Amino acid sequence: MNLDRNVRTRRFAGLVLAASVLLALGACGRENKILVPAVSGPVTWTNTIRHLLADRSSGTKPTGCTSCHHAGTGIPDWSNYQTVVGDKANIRTRLSVGGNMRQFLDPGEPEIVIAWIDAGTPE
Repeated sequence: MNLDRNVRTRRFAGLVLAASVLLALGACGRENKILVPAVSGPVTWTNTIRHLLADRSSGTKPTGCTSCHHAGTGIPDWSNYQTVVGDKANIRTRLSVGGNMRQFLDPGEPEIVIAWIDAGTPE
């Protein structure tokens, strides 16, 4: 009985994550509304999240968490999966509505990261 409940819970979490990605892309302010690189398959660290957190700065506006959160800065290195997973509660709080780090990601991207954390941070 518990096994069935766990399977249903994980399936539901997967559906919520997929729906969150689709909604976030639909609300995205980018011209073509496509993540670069494009997401193929489930949202994981490897195919989505590391790209969202990566430094994509242009001009004087830092974009992406690792414009600040990288090795040697004295703050957590969010370019590393293990560090991100270890700091996921802090990241979730800072990317939530009203959080102080939302400004460094494009519209819709904080919700993708939060949904990934809620889905168990798949690598």
